Amino acid sequence: MDLNDVAVFVRVAREKSFTRAATALGLPKSTVSERVARLEAQLGVRLLDRTTRSLRLTDAGAQYFARVDELMTDLEDAETAVTSAHKAPRGVLRVGSPLLFAQAFLAEFIPQYLEQFPDVEVELILGDRGFDLIEEGLDLAIHVVGPIEPSMIVRKLGMGERISVASPSYVAARGEPAKPSDLLQHACLVPGTSRKICWTFTRGEQSENVSVSARYAVSSVELVYRAALRGLGISVLPAFLCHDAIHEGRLVRVLPDWSAGENTIQIVFASSRHISARARAFADLLVEASAEVLRDLPRFGRVATQRH
Repeated sequence: MDLNDVAVFVRVAREKSFTRAATALGLPKSTVSERVARLEAQLGVRLLDRTTRSLRLTDAGAQYFARVDELMTDLEDAETAVTSAHKAPRGVLRVGSPLLFAQAFLAEFIPQYLEQFPDVEVELILGDRGFDLIEEGLDLAIHVVGPIEPSMIVRKLGMGERISVASPSYVAARGEPAKPSDLLQHACLVPGTSRKICWTFTRGEQSENVSVSARYAVSSVELVYRAALRGLGISVLPAFLCHDAIHEGRLVRVLPDWSAGENTIQIVFASSRHISARARAFADLLVEASAEVLRDLPRFGRVATQRH
């Protein structure tokens, strides 16, 4: 049995697409299809069900993939371990990131990364939703809020405090809350799909839960941030996203003695793929760069000091 045929099948199964697999492997789509067909013939079973619109593993294909995917990952990891120290990063790096994180960190970082690694090209995909790394063909993604699938490989960037903020014009017109429960008398802006939300605030050993009904709820942190800048109300947002606006006087921190919790800022990789030299270099440099930024924001964040 030709291991190259197995590797092609694994790539097709990971990408859920002959076209994306062919692109990733640098092979004609016809060659990819022929190699999968040859493997099926050798095994005497159909591994994939193909239609014009979809591609899925058969029961036999899923069972076979579960075994050979782990094998191919081990082989890829072994190759990466041996060659990464001597192989300069190259190729296309696809990165997913929340828009405001990209504005706060990646806008300056990515040009520096490209200058250091001239043989790498970067495609940056922005969005507040969670990213499906395999489906979207991403090498890695930045994760700020929400759950992470247990199968993902995670590397920690740091801790980001969540704080309550409003515009100076809002505070001038409506006043400033003196304690968390005062938020019930204010217009609240919520980054989510439900108008009802419970915010938890802590101050030392004190803890207070406040269930608010949002004046404006939207599943986009960026739009909530913009609404806060326009004076529509008070919101709880990651502090690093608000840092520049606070220092420029476009936002003020309300309830400054209270923390609204923390976000763990992380880089995530798909566990079914080996981590390429270009992705590993990106992660190494971003951890270093973000640590420097977070050190400059002692009131707002803590630096990641170890890998996870």
